[in-house]
Amino acid sequence: MTSAEPEPFFSVLGAVQVRRGQEQLPLGSPQQRALLAMLLLRRNDVVDLDEIVDGLWGEELPRTAAGTVRSHVYRLRCALGPRIETHGQGYLLNIAPGGLDLEVFDELVATARACAAAEETGKAAGLLARALGLWRGAPLAGLPGPHAGIHRERLSELRLSVLLERIELDLRLGRHSRLVPELTRLCAEHPLHGRLRELAGLALARSGRNVPTAGDEKGARPHHAPEPPPAAEEPSPGGPPVRPDPAALPVPAQLPFSPDNLIGRTEAVRDLLDALATPRAAGSTAVAAVTGTGGVGKSALTVHVAQRLRDRFPDGQLYASLRGTAADPADPGSVLAGFLQALGAPAPAIPDGAQERAALFRTTVADRRILLLLDDARDAAQVEALLPGSPTCAVLVTSRDTLDGLQTVRRVRLEPLAAPEGLAVLRTVLGPERIAAEPLQAAALAERCGGLPLALRLAGARLAARPSWSLSDFVRLFDGCHPAFPALPPFSVFPAPAGGSPDGITACVRPSYDLLDADEARLFRLLALPRRGATDVAGAAALGGLPPARAGQFLERLTGLGLLESPCPGVYRQYPLLRMFAAERSREHDRPEEQAAAITRFLDHLLAEARTVHAAERPGHHVSGLLPPDGCPGRPDSRRRLLDPDHDGALSVAAQVLEVVPSAVAVAADLALAVEPLLEGSYLWAESLEPLRRIVRTAQEQGHLRAEGRAGYVLGSALAQLGRLDEADRILDSAEHAVRAVRDDAVHTGILNRRAHVCQYRAHWHQADALHRQAVAAGEAQGSDWACRNARASSVSTLLRLSRRDEATEISRTTLASAVDAGDQGGEAYALYNLGLTARHLGRIDEAVARHRQSAELGARHGSPAMEAMNLVSETAAQLAGMRLPEAVDCGERAVAATRRLGWHTAEARALRLVGTALTAAGDRERATAHLAQAAEALTLTDLPQHPHAVPGDC
Repeated sequence: MTSAEPEPFFSVLGAVQVRRGQEQLPLGSPQQRALLAMLLLRRNDVVDLDEIVDGLWGEELPRTAAGTVRSHVYRLRCALGPRIETHGQGYLLNIAPGGLDLEVFDELVATARACAAAEETGKAAGLLARALGLWRGAPLAGLPGPHAGIHRERLSELRLSVLLERIELDLRLGRHSRLVPELTRLCAEHPLHGRLRELAGLALARSGRNVPTAGDEKGARPHHAPEPPPAAEEPSPGGPPVRPDPAALPVPAQLPFSPDNLIGRTEAVRDLLDALATPRAAGSTAVAAVTGTGGVGKSALTVHVAQRLRDRFPDGQLYASLRGTAADPADPGSVLAGFLQALGAPAPAIPDGAQERAALFRTTVADRRILLLLDDARDAAQVEALLPGSPTCAVLVTSRDTLDGLQTVRRVRLEPLAAPEGLAVLRTVLGPERIAAEPLQAAALAERCGGLPLALRLAGARLAARPSWSLSDFVRLFDGCHPAFPALPPFSVFPAPAGGSPDGITACVRPSYDLLDADEARLFRLLALPRRGATDVAGAAALGGLPPARAGQFLERLTGLGLLESPCPGVYRQYPLLRMFAAERSREHDRPEEQAAAITRFLDHLLAEARTVHAAERPGHHVSGLLPPDGCPGRPDSRRRLLDPDHDGALSVAAQVLEVVPSAVAVAADLALAVEPLLEGSYLWAESLEPLRRIVRTAQEQGHLRAEGRAGYVLGSALAQLGRLDEADRILDSAEHAVRAVRDDAVHTGILNRRAHVCQYRAHWHQADALHRQAVAAGEAQGSDWACRNARASSVSTLLRLSRRDEATEISRTTLASAVDAGDQGGEAYALYNLGLTARHLGRIDEAVARHRQSAELGARHGSPAMEAMNLVSETAAQLAGMRLPEAVDCGERAVAATRRLGWHTAEARALRLVGTALTAAGDRERATAHLAQAAEALTLTDLPQHPHAVPGDC
């Protein structure tokens, strides 16, 4: 194809054709044209080979299907040139803007709707007429295969819906007489279409002609369904609505198909049945609302409940999709007209005004037992316009909006399914054999689907149609790392619905996203940049570069549309698949430098939070003054959010930032230093290793000694606590050289103290004593009360090992008084723990037990599970030393549970040995043997030497 040749114009609104200028290109056989139609309807996106095969042949596949498809593609390339590209196992057809008649049609319709909204009725009608003029007969005429059949029906319905819009606009413009012949023809073509009959009646009445009688209609249309009986009395124009005779009215049964197996919603079903099945003696209509994000199963739940309630509402069940997430939500007046027709009102008797229709509807259903199901509501106002006034009626509503302003008798917020229920959904689609064959991969797939029933069923359907695929292959496909599909978009694992949407999940989520304004959509996209977890208003404000008040408004708006969840006040979280969707939109719309700036602002916000927490955790520590200042006050939940992997995950964010902004390494290292007290108290050292390694490596690459020393100190601490002593020595040695070079004295004090801990772990007691003394001296030189207090407290177990018990006791009492004076609760708990140790070594068992319990209680209040576990282990040793065997066993079992929760294998082994010893002394040798065997097994899970103490200080 030369540059002088015009771009081809493709047509699907009739027979599939391609014209280049005045020339119509040859397209080959009907099946070849059906393949071209599949590429055209996907509009510049990849169509998978499996989808093409399914779309052309359905269930009856020839053995040569793949080869036949490749032959068709080759012949189409001969006609169209290289605009058909191969992508992995799929194909993409490049279509120039405006090069497809369906695209032109959609643009004209969208412009017309905008004009109609702006009250430019004549212009809107003209644009719709132009759009309809593009049609050249039945869409995709003559094409074989299930894909063409599905889209032929969809496109035909699309044309009819747009035609109805144009007719309604012509009626507003007073073009009644010219519409009568067209509407008469359309009624003959669609004899069961209620809206067409209604419009025909309006055109006839307003043009001065008689409305056809039932007999006339039957004569003209012998196969027409029986007409509903007439109302007892028609209202006079402008008069009040007159209630029809209930005995003469039909009984509508409009509920959709109900799923036969609703998994994981037992409690929600029970709540809704209880709310709507209970008779109401007086008052207003019972309304129950089901809200939640897209794909969570709101419609399936309410249809299931409504079907179970049919017997309690024998006068009828009405259903309407309110299209709340569409650009053009259902007009309540039009919905009411449909309800009235279903209840037997003839079209000419239905008033034009929405308020008059609502009044007639309430009159019609008064004292009748009718159930309404209003699906996908936009907001409370849309629902309220449709509510009956009778207490004998009931209403079920679904919405992604929270419908805060709607008065309800029951409100159910649907959440994604838990992991076992998600697996159960997959099992119903795939069968138990495939789940049992790959249980781990099935669980991984359920987890990636985020517990959304829609995603689970779509993924299951894709797999069920490919029985030879393994679940492992599908998970790799989901993660975008399957070698056979290197360029596959993330959501391609979900089948595309009819209508050309990219996939079933995007088709579900996109409407809510499209309701956002530009600023709201930008924040929604940026929230996906931290790869996991939740954030708060301040964090969202930092990501978006927004004032907190503005960010809070946006977050509530996103939550109201079901795009976020709010697990507790002020905290917001994206559902996993919505996070993936938001990340895709961010890659499309946000420049890399904008993304980098947003995630860097978020890192600065985390550092400000962590600095405040550090100052509260370690009052008097000189490091707090060396961290960058901030004006952000700490909050009670900051400790949890900074480390919890289900929340912000501060260190993971820091490592993520360094992937795109390596120059932010100083901030990342300061953040690591600021969260070190939280790592110490929570014992989440293992989770911190990889992010810390990334920070240290980046600092070394950048030649940033201060960052290398700070991050290296925290990484060395983590390795020491996890028993990797040789590696900890190397890292701490390198960090010490770095901090000395830049005179980072406060961090140097911490390194000296941590190296003393490593010596304690190795039972090198004299070296540990020397290092503790150096740490105390360094702390005194800096004027850091906390550093001095901590180094002295850390030395107590060394002094006890060196038989300097009086000195250990004195230091423990001195550090306790100092911690109390400074308001240092962590230091106070540590000093009480040390007093328990010294009391046990002096044979004062009651005092030891009391001190350990005081320390454990304070540690629990302070949110330090590690301190709680340390005291349980040491109290067990004290009870055993006093030969209080039942107490030792009970306390030891609690110690085992506490250390196991922390993954603290050496301490777990210590507790198991203590319990085993107590059981042996009590004569229960069978249980003792079991505990001692478990202790040996626990020690195989750690590199820490098998020395007598479990933690620093427990001798």
